[in-house]
Amino acid sequence: MRIITIGPSGNREEFSTKSNSVLIGRQLDPRPDQLGLEDAKASSRHACLTVESGETWIEDLGSTNGTWIDKRKIKAKTKTRLMPGSTVLIGQTTIRVESDAEPVSRKASVPSPVKGTRTAGETPVEVVDAGSSMADLFLSGGSVEAVRLQLSTVCGLIESLGQVENIEVLASVLLDHLHRSFPYLGKNSHSGLLLGDNLILKAFRPEDRPPTCSLTLARHVLSDKKACLWHLDSTSGVDPSASLAQAGVQSAMYAPLIWKEDVLGVLYLDMSSRKSMFSLDDLKLMQALAMQGAMFIKNLYYQQVMQREAVVKARLLAQFPRPIAERLARQPGSLAVVSERVETATVLFSDVRGFTKLTSALEPELAVQMLNDMFHDLTPIVLKHYGTVDKYIGDAVLAVFGSPDPDDLQWEHAVQAALEMQSAIKHLASGRWKGRTAFQIGIGIHTGPVIHGFVGAPERMEYTVIGSTINSASRYCDAAAAGEILISPATYARLHHNIEVEYPPREVETKHEGKIKAYLVRSWKGKKKV
Repeated sequence: MRIITIGPSGNREEFSTKSNSVLIGRQLDPRPDQLGLEDAKASSRHACLTVESGETWIEDLGSTNGTWIDKRKIKAKTKTRLMPGSTVLIGQTTIRVESDAEPVSRKASVPSPVKGTRTAGETPVEVVDAGSSMADLFLSGGSVEAVRLQLSTVCGLIESLGQVENIEVLASVLLDHLHRSFPYLGKNSHSGLLLGDNLILKAFRPEDRPPTCSLTLARHVLSDKKACLWHLDSTSGVDPSASLAQAGVQSAMYAPLIWKEDVLGVLYLDMSSRKSMFSLDDLKLMQALAMQGAMFIKNLYYQQVMQREAVVKARLLAQFPRPIAERLARQPGSLAVVSERVETATVLFSDVRGFTKLTSALEPELAVQMLNDMFHDLTPIVLKHYGTVDKYIGDAVLAVFGSPDPDDLQWEHAVQAALEMQSAIKHLASGRWKGRTAFQIGIGIHTGPVIHGFVGAPERMEYTVIGSTINSASRYCDAAAAGEILISPATYARLHHNIEVEYPPREVETKHEGKIKAYLVRSWKGKKKV
């Protein structure tokens, strides 16, 4: 057995023994079969731990203050089985027990999966209601010192988040604070913040390795509104394709970000160490941190809406009647009377590398023919993946996904189209262009807001998209070498689980925006929707 204790003073100690029976009591002499506690509220012979048939049992020996398992007092003089991840309270000392023996009925101790929501090997072993109060989370059986440390951790987070002014910094501060709250994890841990119903990966740690989040568990905690604790169980028939098992994760916690019944996202933390597992107390602390993060995310959203409306309204009132100005002010960034603003669209730019140099050695008719060949093959690919060809700009193609009709999978369709476009260019080089110096293209993709509609003179109206998202997509396209596809973090966050990319991400130097991150797409690994 391996026994981890957190005493009244908050000190964490470990006790390992090969004995199948351990007596626990106040100030017992150190022996392989005895664990002494520096705890005035523990009895001299308080409880006995035993391992039988691969399962761990605890018996209260008639102690004065009793023995508690996960906030429930157990019956004295009766053996009670310890479930994986359970926390024992003796006096003011918290105890967690780990056994090297393989429990015979451990599989049965894990709750059955809910049909359609979980995969094999991704079933939580403990849950905490996201609507729990701070009193429920911290004051239910913990020692005074442990409660003090937990509240100190939460207060530290509140102080840090109180100075944050945007969601990107908030996500970074929340994850950094989360790791500081569990310092014993070291380099064996991963964390992340997923926002919205689409579980957009807003931030993750460490940034130089792929994220390890399980969308199955994330969707589960969003649906049930309960934080969950997960352990890798080698006896439960773990599917080797499960994302957590593949990433080498041994234990994980997922907590929903909920504020006033609004589900904002999911916070997760996992570890790959085999030496320890997260406990129920850890999960309670995790949920408390998620509660505070959700409150600040919601507050930040309200602040940004009010500030944006005030600035825009002041500029619009000089040009438009108040009702029109107020309506336009509620559409952030829409300072022109155009058809409509789309909050999320995915823009794809493709461009021939070295076009001027290539065409200088070609007859004009041949250069135009090769361009037409390229556009003839690339355009149907965009349309096939539910995209719109906005325009051709010389040797470049500008396409948009998610406009004019909304598309919940627009980023997936854009990347699938890009991969197929690169394959089409290779096919042209070995087919119709064989024997010639073939064109090669670079592709850039970015997701963000656009303004779309029909613009131009009344006799020639054309549908188009405008906005900074188009400029950003162009920057990624400019940075892509021949045959490459570069996508922005905003696009990667939405489909990280479906693509293979190069790590670490590149840093691309731009003239006006400075350095920006770019992910090089290697291949598609998810199910194709088209």
